[in-house]
Amino acid sequence: MTTNPSATIRRRLCSLFYELLLLGALALTVSAVMTGFQAWLGKSWLLDVLTQLALLASIFGYLGYSWVQRGQTVAMKTWRLKLVRLDDGGLVDWRQAGFRYLVALLLLVGMPAISYLAWSNRLGHGKEAMLISLAWCALPFLAAFYDKDRLFLHDRLARTRQIEVAKAPHPGKGKPRAE
Repeated sequence: MTTNPSATIRRRLCSLFYELLLLGALALTVSAVMTGFQAWLGKSWLLDVLTQLALLASIFGYLGYSWVQRGQTVAMKTWRLKLVRLDDGGLVDWRQAGFRYLVALLLLVGMPAISYLAWSNRLGHGKEAMLISLAWCALPFLAAFYDKDRLFLHDRLARTRQIEVAKAPHPGKGKPRAE
């Protein structure tokens, strides 16, 4: 097991917020490219499905590659976090990265969508159904307050954790000045 401490919940949430901004930019870029295809080829349900798949694949490509190669996305590097396996502290492989991505996708997109469909039948398509369904988005993060290791639910299920990485020394510090 690695000797680096687990990252604080605050640090992980701050990194997640930054990550959402980066993923939003990636999604806008992919959508712009796919919109060009739709303008060129015409609108169709097949192109709509391909657009959704392109969005999912590009986001997983960015996250998966970052987790497998370095254990860090751009946001995680900024916040000095690293994703490692829970059991031995090593980097995750593609299978584990894919599982973590799918679990997080199910928890953060699938469950709110299913909840909205269920509540909108009962309450109508209003704000109440939307708010209740969005409450599901908090579940994976609130689980950290009850987890013995303070892991988010998707990390617990994927057997991963985020550790804090020590700050690298400044390259100019500690060197004598040339006069």
